[in-house]
Amino acid sequence: MKCISQLELAQLIGTGVKARYISGTVRGKEGFITSTKEQSNDEYLGLVGGTVDRKQIASIQVSIGETSSQSVVVAVDSLQKIVEISYYNMGRIRLQWSRIWEVIGDHFNKVGCNPNEDVAIFAVDSLRQLSMKFLEKGELANFRFQKDFLRPFEHIMKKNRSPTIRDMVVRCIAQMVNSQAANIRSGWKNIFSVFHLAASDQDESIVELAFQTTGHIVSESHIFISEPIIQLAEMANQDAVKCLSEFACNASFPDTSMEAIRLIRHCAKYVSERPQAFKDYTSDDMNVAPEDRVWVRGWFPILFELSCIINRCKLDVRTR
Repeated sequence: MKCISQLELAQLIGTGVKARYISGTVRGKEGFITSTKEQSNDEYLGLVGGTVDRKQIASIQVSIGETSSQSVVVAVDSLQKIVEISYYNMGRIRLQWSRIWEVIGDHFNKVGCNPNEDVAIFAVDSLRQLSMKFLEKGELANFRFQKDFLRPFEHIMKKNRSPTIRDMVVRCIAQMVNSQAANIRSGWKNIFSVFHLAASDQDESIVELAFQTTGHIVSESHIFISEPIIQLAEMANQDAVKCLSEFACNASFPDTSMEAIRLIRHCAKYVSERPQAFKDYTSDDMNVAPEDRVWVRGWFPILFELSCIINRCKLDVRTR
């Protein structure tokens, strides 16, 4: 066991990993890595070949680094296996799948928020691969499974403050919209939720990409979604307008704020021109009378979000 432990330590050193990331080790007086329990500085030097200078250690790191890449391969492979196993089980009935996804989705939530950025990157990329495969299958009427398997993107966006990971999540969602929009049904709710979380970011690239994609969905909705009922449910309801409202309230990007208000007006125009679609639309709020649906699902979200903007924003945005 001690031999294997020493080999693992040597492999970690070979990757050039910082001492603080190696469990149970601290730096010695000369900057070498030593174990907190048994290993003295001299013993460590004995491990790498006696009294050696820094140049020799660097050389040893390179040679050991070649073998240590195997550990990265194993880490990636374990996430890849989850993607493959999930893909093979996609044909199961919805009840079975929901139980399976409770476990897998929770795993992605945790791994996607891992403090080690490399691990989180692998997790988000694995989730992206799996989501694309799910979206390719489409979603039958009255099914809401897309909402479940896209939810980890929301969780990661909410909990992980790393700009790299947040940027990656936004790029993954943007890619899904651009390549699989025709197959997205219940997943629109998650997509707007991720962009809503991105809207208050201070990183310009994150805000810009999220806003570009949101604007593209709202402006070109007839291209993205072929079914008027679905289009209506997600384009002009509170999800889209709430998302645009958050962009409008980000004081760091005034041009985006003005453009967001223009797009809210675009949503209002949609409600005005297609009131009948709201009457035909049925969802969880079946208790709403048909003649009231255009108000509840259409006008109320728009006026509510405009009132929020009035309360939160600077004079020029309020004036607009």
